[in-house]
Amino acid sequence: MNAPAYRVPRVALIGVSGYGSIHLHLLRECRDRGELSLAAAVVINPQEEADNIAELRAHGCTIYDDYRTMLAQEHGRLDLCLIPTGIHWHARMTVDALRAGANVLVEKPLAAAAADLEAIRRTAHEMGRFVAVGFQDYYEGGTQWLKEQLYIGAIGELQSVRFLGIWPRPRSYYLRNNWAGRVEVDGQPVLDSPLNNAFAHFAMLCLYFAGSGRDEAATAQLQAAELYRAHAIDTFDTAVVRLRTAAGVRVWLGVTHCCHPQFEPEIRLTGTHGTACWNYEKEATLTTTDGQARRCVIADITKARQAMMQAVLARWRDHQTPVCTPEIAARHTEVILALHTALPITPVPAAQIDWTQPGGAPDAVPIVQGLEDAMHRAYTRQTGLAESGFGLAVRQQAV
Repeated sequence: MNAPAYRVPRVALIGVSGYGSIHLHLLRECRDRGELSLAAAVVINPQEEADNIAELRAHGCTIYDDYRTMLAQEHGRLDLCLIPTGIHWHARMTVDALRAGANVLVEKPLAAAAADLEAIRRTAHEMGRFVAVGFQDYYEGGTQWLKEQLYIGAIGELQSVRFLGIWPRPRSYYLRNNWAGRVEVDGQPVLDSPLNNAFAHFAMLCLYFAGSGRDEAATAQLQAAELYRAHAIDTFDTAVVRLRTAAGVRVWLGVTHCCHPQFEPEIRLTGTHGTACWNYEKEATLTTTDGQARRCVIADITKARQAMMQAVLARWRDHQTPVCTPEIAARHTEVILALHTALPITPVPAAQIDWTQPGGAPDAVPIVQGLEDAMHRAYTRQTGLAESGFGLAVRQQAV
């Protein structure tokens, strides 16, 4: 059902701090252009957010201290609810917002349990509402250009997709909240890791590019993986994963928060008649075997987020507007669930970690000896770390 053209949507925001501040900024931009009414917001830390509360109230926004209270009071009156909260809240809040009659933009990942994926899908269908997932790079124009090129067969039949990302993260990264690096919080699954958080965007894009449909992500089976942790966390901060899609496309994922220098996310694709490359905040390129070359700019993260917000507002007006649906996002969650179900996590021995600062400093980053070179070799060869000379590594465990 399309929205009437003569009014703007009434929007709610759950949380204005942390990542919520980014969503708040996006909403203010849209509000100030007359594209929406920011009708309600949940703020659980009013002392720290006094200035934001005052500004929001001055623009007619009602402030609540609990999301359930907001949804009860605003039931049937909200067109869209934004949920930029911790992973363990995504599914619960999404289902509750849908039941209150709102469409939803929820931060990635969609969920951390298979039952939650089904609950979101079922509730959205029952309520006749949509859910968009905040994989912002999906909405970016250069990403969609590359997906279309792959769909029309510009590089032939896709054979492999590989992704590498190295973003060093200090101790403080895992101390910023109560769920970072955790498997669960208060009995709710989190499964926080580089592949389910910082690099989740790009892991999902690999599956999206590998999907055979124009707006489809591939279902992938876990073939083998190595999971490591150097930080004092429950989950892993380094991973090399090999997958295979139902169509036979090989997918290789390599990520770490534990070495220098930084390597910005890069996705390389190989087909029967050419290759393509997606470079974060730079460009997408495509080269065919007969020498044709094409390129498209990949916008920076700010513009990607703005494109996401515009797409979600457009979806409210026109149900045909594409967004990252639960069906697309679920393919990513299925891979994360498979990793945590099938494989152990290997701690890196303290003797193999060089910290950038001594004495347990919060800004210290663990540098795992030999990891950087091994990650790049494994990326080039699409192998495991053991085959690439990483001293700690045991051979990738097949699943």
